[in-house]
Amino acid sequence: MAANLESLLQADRAWDAGVSELLTALRQWIGETAPLCLRHPHGFYVLPLKLIDEEEWRLHLWPNGNREIKGMPARIHTHDRHIDSRILLGGLTNICYDAHAADVDGKPVYTVAYHGDKYQKTTTNRLQRSAETLHLEEVTRRVLVAGECYRIERHTFHEAQVSEALTTCTLIRMHSYEPGAIRVVGIEGYPDEVAFEREQFEGKLFLHFI
Repeated sequence: MAANLESLLQADRAWDAGVSELLTALRQWIGETAPLCLRHPHGFYVLPLKLIDEEEWRLHLWPNGNREIKGMPARIHTHDRHIDSRILLGGLTNICYDAHAADVDGKPVYTVAYHGDKYQKTTTNRLQRSAETLHLEEVTRRVLVAGECYRIERHTFHEAQVSEALTTCTLIRMHSYEPGAIRVVGIEGYPDEVAFEREQFEGKLFLHFI
């Protein structure tokens, strides 16, 4: 990794550094290392930057225009780590929810399993429907623009809404793992098991947008 990007991917630096400084370092690193990225089933791209035991750093990119969704269009989900994020380009709306068990008219809940390294294109991702059904109540809604930061607490239900009119890029730090299922709020009418593989692309596609 380029030395200047390595120095910026630190918890005490990434959120205070200038956006232009971060983007310059990222462009240099992508140009020098020719990394690979994956396309998420919801149509955005994930570029791993630094993966160590304690934390994962990633770059997410939503190009403007129509974003093809594959599989179940279920956007509300949890993580098993805290997510710290900074908007580098564009903007998004982050919504967090409280969840309550519901025996009647609840939404189905799927658990997530990765059969292998989730950053490899050959790894199968499986969503398995559980017996749990939930009611969701919106508790926070933040509209964020370039330069701003936000955190998603682990095991909190949330979704990110990104306008198709914008190209949006975010720097992500995932850390402080806590055991527990990663859950996705599903949609009725889909199979009990939904499996998919993420498509792989050259990371240089990020250079067309950032």
